Amino acid sequence: MLPDKQLQAYTEFYDSARYNDILDPKVTLMLHLASAMAVACYP
Repeated sequence: MLPDKQLQAYTEFYDSARYNDILDPKVTLMLHLASAMAVACYP
């Protein structure tokens, strides 16, 4: 598991990518996959 500081940064990034009105849905999905893979959680 991530330390608290890193978990908070990851959560803020993930939420900002998830709840947006600017990015294309396809790009949003790619960001979700990339951020999950960055913390070793492969889909």
